[in-house]
Amino acid sequence: MSITSYPQYMEPAGKAGQLANFQNYVADSYAVQEAVPYGAAVQLNATGTAITPIKTGGTVIGIALAQHIHDYVEKKDDQKYEVASSAAIVKRGRIFVVAGGDIINGQAVKVDPTTQKFSTSGTITIAGAVFKSNATANQLVEIEINLP
Repeated sequence: MSITSYPQYMEPAGKAGQLANFQNYVADSYAVQEAVPYGAAVQLNATGTAITPIKTGGTVIGIALAQHIHDYVEKKDDQKYEVASSAAIVKRGRIFVVAGGDIINGQAVKVDPTTQKFSTSGTITIAGAVFKSNATANQLVEIEINLP
């Protein structure tokens, strides 16, 4: 039996970097040079050996996949990959990110390297990425990416 109603089997989006559904996705592992928040667009460093959050003029290689459960009791700053850790970076599939403005389903995805938010007016285009839901600023929005 195929899954036709994802909310019936999967919790709704709770944080940036969460997978949007159970369809196939591709994620590669990279070393982390600078702390990378879950759901952030990332780029390779100058030597191609590690990742950093996207910078002005950079090329997006994927989105940081959320991993750990948040410590709500102590309110820890734990929703990121730490320096020198290994990060799972989604290159193909559907994932939730934070919207940087009003979004309409089907629009091309861009990211603002300063805020790390995704919109239609950001300065860096993510090739082969489209929004798959509607949202307003600071809400979670689903995107589909298809990067090599």
